[in-house]
This record gives sequence, structure tokens and C-alpha cells, in this order.
Amino acid sequence: MNREIARKWYKQAVHDLEMAAKNLQIGGYDVAAFLSHQAVEKLLKAGLALQGREIPRSHYLDELAHELELPKELREEILDLTPDYTLSRYPDVTDLIPYEHYDQQIAKEKVATARKVLEYFETTWEKL
Repeated sequence: MNREIARKWYKQAVHDLEMAAKNLQIGGYDVAAFLSHQAVEKLLKAGLALQGREIPRSHYLDELAHELELPKELREEILDLTPDYTLSRYPDVTDLIPYEHYDQQIAKEKVATARKVLEYFETTWEKL
């Protein structure tokens, strides 16, 4: 049962990452950042499910990565995605409107981080 739950989280994560990459092409940099966060969150939750652990209702990627004991280097990269859960969507979080906060370079970096997490996931566990 945990494998089936993990498969669902994994498949949605892959889809989210694909959509993040597509948003890079059309200038949806804030959306790409948000979807990168979502992809990583879902991959980490898939990892927890594969370990037979409870999936927390949390959006804090750093906490999820710590629970999975991901390599420190990868955890540090993931830390950069954590604020995007709110920063990419809500105009009252900073002085900038979300779509003004993100540019192509920032969004590309977010997508690249999500891809690294996907690669780590598939190397550590497997494609589901």
C-alpha cells in the first residue's frame, strides 16, 4: 500500500516538474518556481511513503529533506525552494508582486534544483 501511495506522489511530482519547465518557456517564472517547490515536496513525500512513514501535512521542504536524511549538499539547495511556496503566489509577502520577483535565471535555478531531487530520488529509490 505504501508503494502505491508513493507512486501517486511520484507521478504528480514528475508532472509538476514538467509543467515547471514548460512555464520557463512562456515566461511564467513565478509559476515555474512554485511548481518546482511542489515537485520537490511530492518527491520527498513519496520517499517517506516508500519508507513506510507517515506523510506529514507540511510544505517545509527543509524539514522533509532532513527527515529523509538527504545529503547535506542537496538539503542546502532544497532550502532555497522552501519560501517559494508562499513567495511565488501571494502579493503581500514582500514588496514585489510574485511575477515581478522571479526572472528567467531564478526560475531556471529552481527547476534545476527540482531536477536534482528527481535524479536523487530515482537513484536512491527508483522510478515509480
